[in-house]
Amino acid sequence: MKQVTEKFNWEDFPVQKIEKKHDIKGVAKREALVEEPCSLSNGNVIEGEIKQEADNYIHKHQTKLRKYLEKVEDNQNKLSSYLQQNHFDPIVNSLDSKFHSKANEKEIALNDLHNNYKTFKEEQNQFRKYHQLSREPNFATAGNTIKHLGLILILFLVEAFLNGSMLQGALVGGPVEGVGTAVAVAGLNCLASGLAGYYIFKKINHLEKKTKILWGFFAMVWTTFIVYLNFCLGAYRSKSEEVFQKIYGSASETQSLSVEQSLETLSKAITPWSSEIEFMFVGLMLAFVGIFFAVLSIISGLLYNDTYPGYGNVGRKVNNYKNKIRKTFKSYAKDISKLFAQHNKKLQETFDNIRKKELNYWDTNTNIIQKEFVNYEQKVNSVQRGSKHIIDEYRKENIKVRKSSPPSYFDKEYSLSEEVKCPLKVFPDISFHYMSDQEREQKKLKFLNSIDINFKQSEKDIEELQNVSINKQKELHEKYNTN
Repeated sequence: MKQVTEKFNWEDFPVQKIEKKHDIKGVAKREALVEEPCSLSNGNVIEGEIKQEADNYIHKHQTKLRKYLEKVEDNQNKLSSYLQQNHFDPIVNSLDSKFHSKANEKEIALNDLHNNYKTFKEEQNQFRKYHQLSREPNFATAGNTIKHLGLILILFLVEAFLNGSMLQGALVGGPVEGVGTAVAVAGLNCLASGLAGYYIFKKINHLEKKTKILWGFFAMVWTTFIVYLNFCLGAYRSKSEEVFQKIYGSASETQSLSVEQSLETLSKAITPWSSEIEFMFVGLMLAFVGIFFAVLSIISGLLYNDTYPGYGNVGRKVNNYKNKIRKTFKSYAKDISKLFAQHNKKLQETFDNIRKKELNYWDTNTNIIQKEFVNYEQKVNSVQRGSKHIIDEYRKENIKVRKSSPPSYFDKEYSLSEEVKCPLKVFPDISFHYMSDQEREQKKLKFLNSIDINFKQSEKDIEELQNVSINKQKELHEKYNTN
């Protein structure tokens, strides 16, 4: 709805211009010299022309004012109809429809998730009974995954750094080859051992004896390999240090063994238990650090996603659906809260808009009609006074010059009829919207009361829907809660 901002402007009734145009005094003298109008006359031409000027002026402005008032009336009809309607019920109905749709959508989702949860929960119970487990699974979560992977990565980086520092002078390639070898050994000790802990050592806990024995053998092989590898590396480092001391007196970063010396040292290091190998402190440290880091990695892989093979995966499936159900509960609360907030805001905005805009527009338009009706009366009365003044000037001059008695109608003052002067009669189609100040205030109060009643009722309806929503949320929690 838009407020009527246009204004209607009246032109001034040109009294002097009309007097000059019709030469009022000159005509009055000329007609008086010939005793016109005669004593028995009921009127004359010049007065008829003056009346016609007044009629033309009034008719012209009546036509323009009628078109203007029709625009105001059209706007006023729309506003009156708008203000009589209940604009809050559609908002409540929209909220009711969207709420039940959203609640049904969430209930269907929860029902599907809960059915899957029960299926995998039953699978977990069967798994526990079959494998004779009396505890809940220690399944891998995102936090556990980050913790275990982070530990293995830290172990890998630390060992790579330590191995590189200890080996750089003992290899043909110096620091570069030292780093390469250090990274390779650290990868076996940490990364590969972590995988071995998860895929090999975990299966030692299996219920079936054959599986225990088979994977126990593989675990023993890997343990032997790791111990052997690290002692070989320690033996190589110790033997290299021994050669350095014999040749150079000591080992430093600027010195390295020749190819022949490295190969000879390597051939002896592959049998670290031989009498030719005498472990130095750095060599022993290198071996035990590697074994220690490998053990930590194996333990990390073993503990990750439960120590019993397959049990963590079963538990994780159950937990995934449990989390999905929990997230659905949270999303239900969030979505419904957002839905109510949006409609409450829309309800308040509609209420404020009607009171501050539409109702004020109606009040302004009613005031415009009232003002234009009063203004019309004033302008028409002004025309009547102006026309009377012109006619009185004619009659006064005519009486002054003529010798005979003036006609009797000279005693009758010029005036416009009530049919012309009364705007309620001139504009009957628009008069319906004309109101006095008192009537306008009463009608406005009536609109206000109706708006307030509808608004408060809508607020109560929304409160009832909120209670329904709370009860629905409780019902869903009781029906689909997994705790």
